[in-house]
Amino acid sequence: MIWKALACDYDGTIASNDRIGAEALAALRAARAAGLRLILVTGRTFFELLRVCETIDLFDAVVAENGGVLYFPARGVLRDHAPPPPPRLLAELDARGIPFQVGRVIVGTWRAEEARVRDTLRTLGMRMAIAYNRAAVMLLPPGISKGDGVRQAVRALGLAHHDVLALGDAENDLDLFAACGWTGCPVNAVPELKDRADFIFPGENGSGVARAIAGPILGNLLPVARSPRHRLAIGWVAETAEPVEIPERGVNVLIQGDPLSGKSWLAGVLIERLLGRRYAVCVVDPEGDYQVLAPVPGVSWFETRSLQTWDHALERFDHDPAACVVLDLSTLEQERKAALIAAGFGLIRERRRRAGPPHWLVLDEAHYWLGKDGVPDGALGVEDKGLCLVTYCASRLRPSVLAAVDVFLLARTAAAAQLDCLREVLARVPADTADLAAVLPELPMGEFLLLRTEPAGPRTRTFTAAPRMTSHVRHLGKYADGRLPEARRFFFRAPDGRLVATAGSLGEFFQGVGIVGDDVLAFHAARGDFSRWLLEVFADRELGRYLAKLEGRWNRRELHDLRGALERLLGGAIKRAGEARHALRGV
Repeated sequence: MIWKALACDYDGTIASNDRIGAEALAALRAARAAGLRLILVTGRTFFELLRVCETIDLFDAVVAENGGVLYFPARGVLRDHAPPPPPRLLAELDARGIPFQVGRVIVGTWRAEEARVRDTLRTLGMRMAIAYNRAAVMLLPPGISKGDGVRQAVRALGLAHHDVLALGDAENDLDLFAACGWTGCPVNAVPELKDRADFIFPGENGSGVARAIAGPILGNLLPVARSPRHRLAIGWVAETAEPVEIPERGVNVLIQGDPLSGKSWLAGVLIERLLGRRYAVCVVDPEGDYQVLAPVPGVSWFETRSLQTWDHALERFDHDPAACVVLDLSTLEQERKAALIAAGFGLIRERRRRAGPPHWLVLDEAHYWLGKDGVPDGALGVEDKGLCLVTYCASRLRPSVLAAVDVFLLARTAAAAQLDCLREVLARVPADTADLAAVLPELPMGEFLLLRTEPAGPRTRTFTAAPRMTSHVRHLGKYADGRLPEARRFFFRAPDGRLVATAGSLGEFFQGVGIVGDDVLAFHAARGDFSRWLLEVFADRELGRYLAKLEGRWNRRELHDLRGALERLLGGAIKRAGEARHALRGV
């Protein structure tokens, strides 16, 4: 269940005829037992609420008088967020024979008296806000609303608004809805509210909402991924400029693609868009590829070498439920990374269940950690949703992980093993799925294929990724035309030190990889010479990191065709750099 709290209007929502009925009371108690916090929200005056609501201690927070009064029953704390009604206003209403009820902050009367109330305010030269609640009308100090009161209560309880489901029925609940991430109402709610609701429940008043809480809400049966309000734009269809969107909540995402296919760029797009919508994001970065996000507002980067640092980093969400935490494990050995990720995922899952954030967990190089002997499903929490897995080798993910993916974002993929894996996994997608073997190997850099297993909306489409706040720009000219001085060339040497070939440009380096012996390639890969040279000479951090990963896989005996892997990586980089340079010349 994605919600950590219910923010419930009183009259017409959980109460019928002034009282919370037995059915609604049982549902609220079941919600508390399930770990949900309860926020009572009402336009009633505080003292009138105490008279009619005998179970006020059931709630963690009470927002009364349309946001003017906050009460925390467990602590006995009562706060007025505005001054009391002006005495001369009360005197004038009384003199005109207008019936009213006065609270600590608001004045309430009947909607039929609205014209006379407005005339009274004009006569007095007094500025008051007017809120409606079916047949009632309320006068409030400017700036006071249900929404503002709920926001304060949510912050006081240490919650994120994305984790709160609002339940209301009348016009003054529009502000309540605006303050919460999710919204629901009974079928007899006013039309304006039904237009803003994510979920409309059968039944009326307290009875209908009680059945909704006890049934689909606590049963985790509401289709959150289908809400039209909760969509995240990650790109557009090139031919029509139509935005391409995925659900913000309730899904797991897999980003698959060859090295240098653009999958890391797309992962960055997803992270930046989630931050823009104030979702909390945790990025587990085994190779240091996401340090580029550090300058983005709201992002905290941590070099992570121990579980204590990991736990400390997650405390950032206690202070900011819309933060992004990047856990950089790149300085650790592979075995230590695996152990730390397995332990750290347990911390993340416990925190998500207890408090909500992080709403999304991004795991790079997922194939290393989620294979047959990787992080167990129980610690991973695929059923909690909000997982984004980034990989170039989906075939190494265990079946239970692949089966839990709802949205596939596929970059260029040429390896037959990966295409076969994707074809098998996506057999559950209807027959309109394109032939992956024909489409994926030909995708250009920056274009992706979206596949969804969930039936709502278009399930298959090709799109261009949205722009990013953070970017990497290659030195394009060096790839095809650059000639290096002698001291900066690459020297291919045999294990005995004998010089075999030299490379004065990246093109010559690519040619050298194709002609030198296997022993020469193995010698340099074992020392990390290829990635070091790329970084020192061309300052290309992205290609250098990919080469370093390739060298690491060779040294761990995970790679059997070193020459082929180097040629594919370098050849693809040179080709794309040439295409980009050509495009720039045509601008």
